[in-house]
Amino acid sequence: MKKNLAVKKAVLLAITVLAVVAVSCASSGGAAKTETQKAASDIKYSWNFSDPASGTTGWNMIPDEYWDFHGTATLSRDDKTFGKPMLRMDVDYSKDANSEWSEPKMKMTFKTPLEGISKFSFDFIYNPTFSKGGHFKSKVVIYNGKKQLAERNTDAILALDELPNGYVKGTVSLSLRSSSPVDSMVFSIAGYKTNYKGPVFFDNMRWE
Repeated sequence: MKKNLAVKKAVLLAITVLAVVAVSCASSGGAAKTETQKAASDIKYSWNFSDPASGTTGWNMIPDEYWDFHGTATLSRDDKTFGKPMLRMDVDYSKDANSEWSEPKMKMTFKTPLEGISKFSFDFIYNPTFSKGGHFKSKVVIYNGKKQLAERNTDAILALDELPNGYVKGTVSLSLRSSSPVDSMVFSIAGYKTNYKGPVFFDNMRWE
C-alpha cells in the first residue's frame, strides 16, 4: 500500500513538472533563445559587403572634415585579402607622424533613420609592420539633419587576435544613445603618433 502511494506521488510530481515546463515554453514563444539568436535580435543595423555591386555600401570619405590629416585615404570593398568581403581603407598617416589625433573621416547616410540604438561595434584589422610606432583610436558622431546628437571616442584600439600575413584584429564598441532618430553618422580612425601607410579593414560593423 505504501509502495503504491509512493508511486502515485512520483507520477503526480512528474505531471506537475511537465505542466510547468509547457507553460514556460508557451509564454516564451515555445523555446528559449540561444545566445546567438539573442545577439542577432539586438542588431538594429549592420553592413553586408557580400554584393560586389554595392561597393562600400554607402560609406564615403569626407576630406573637408578631416582633422590634422594631410595624407590620403580611400575606401573600397575587398574580398581577396582575407577571403571574405570587408570594407577597406587605404590610408597614409606618414605626414602626420607627430600628431596625437590625425583623423580622416568617413560618413554614412541612412535611407531609413535609426531609432533605439545604443552601441556601435566593429572589427578593426591592420598590420603593425606598416608603421614604426604609435597606435589608433576611433570616434563616432551621430546626427539628425545637421544637428549633432551624440559623440564618443575610444582610447587606443587593442588588436590582440593574430591573422595571416602579419595582420591583427581588435573588436571595438562605442556606447552612445539618442532619443531622436539618427539619419547619418561620421566614423573615423584617428592616428596617434603613427606613420602607418597601408590598408586597414573593417568587418562586422553594426548598430545595436
